[in-house]
Amino acid sequence: RLYLAATVKCMHAGAMTQVLFETPAGYALFKVKDDGVLSTVSSVVDAFATKESASRTVNLSAFSRFKDTVEAVTEASCVLEGKLSATLKEFLSGELKTK
Repeated sequence: RLYLAATVKCMHAGAMTQVLFETPAGYALFKVKDDGVLSTVSSVVDAFATKESASRTVNLSAFSRFKDTVEAVTEASCVLEGKLSATLKEFLSGELKTK
């Protein structure tokens, strides 16, 4: 299953759901502690309403830092256009294989 909300993407890797978040500094991959929070938009909003509720919802499992501003802008453009960049593909391939 794939969930999409803004630039947050969720994917199932086996029985575990992971959330990919694109930030100005790089890509963050989180493990979701309870898939139930992804069942409705309002439950997702509630789960991430505060940093405390977010920390009860997910754990950071990996972070891929952008090399520079040029790469950050390029990656953001790919996300906006719905394209899978080589950088993101390499990050996800490495992380999802090892987990």
